[in-house]
Amino acid sequence: MYEFALTNTVNNAVQKLCLNAGWSKIHRVMVRVGGMRKVNPELMSFIFSAITKDTPAEGAILSVMIVPPTFYCYACGRRGYREDTEFQCPSCGSRNVQLLSGLELSLEVLEVEGNPFRDE
Repeated sequence: MYEFALTNTVNNAVQKLCLNAGWSKIHRVMVRVGGMRKVNPELMSFIFSAITKDTPAEGAILSVMIVPPTFYCYACGRRGYREDTEFQCPSCGSRNVQLLSGLELSLEVLEVEGNPFRDE
């Protein structure tokens, strides 16, 4: 299950940030996921709620923002977005394209509780 691997990666990053920053609770996590990854956001949210039990992120909401793939077309010189994952220029239909974005996985927003300026 691909969504499990991605969600586990997100969870590991969130838990590490939480530990290093001294946050006591995570309320919300928003991630950007490239459309080429073809993930199911609802499944990722479900998995997140299961794997965060007994952690500071238990009960946190995972929001998944899907970013459409962006291509540069060598035939017409345009950049464009596609809602599907076809390697094809959205303007002229050429397949002579370069993928500019669509594979990303990044933490965008964390809503947390706790003192980020703890004494070391």
